[in-house]
Amino acid sequence: MLKAARELIVEHGHEQVSLKQICERSGVSNGSVFHHFGSKEGIVRELFREERGKYLHVIADAIIGHKGDPCDAFAAGTRAALTYQAKNPVRYERLIAEFIDGEWMRHNVDVWLEVASKEEAPVIQWAAEHFANGALPILPPAFFQASFLGPVDLLARAHRQGRLSGELDEYGEALGNVVSNGLKALRGNISEGAGTSD
Repeated sequence: MLKAARELIVEHGHEQVSLKQICERSGVSNGSVFHHFGSKEGIVRELFREERGKYLHVIADAIIGHKGDPCDAFAAGTRAALTYQAKNPVRYERLIAEFIDGEWMRHNVDVWLEVASKEEAPVIQWAAEHFANGALPILPPAFFQASFLGPVDLLARAHRQGRLSGELDEYGEALGNVVSNGLKALRGNISEGAGTSD
């Protein structure tokens, strides 16, 4: 069921895909769908959970696996995110971006939070040592995620819309440098602030 639904949504977008089409493509009955997922919406939630989880996992692995300055690790995460989107543009757009950018997210924020907290946990654990020794500026996890995934998503959207020439992953190094240098500047500002007295 999930494989058939994934294929159909990638081909047509989730709003254009019916439960009947999913059943026909997968060869399962409506009853089986309702038993396992409750509805088409249940299938869509599961597909988003899987795809977003896979995407964030690739990014988390790049961050945690980086050796060297932890600010540069977030640049590695930026490049991993851009590469993922470059390799899977339609899949990313249809299984992640269309949901994030629409009304669907307001009604399914619990799925977003569930996936984010699961995939962020190892990164937060990795970052704890770097927060303690001053190698990373102490900021909320949502700030870190927004600081590198936000620009990736905007750049990828511009590329999908034809407003950015060349191959998407060609911009990975430059965007990674923006993220890394920004975090290093914040680290320096916070360190300087901590060393001053009133």
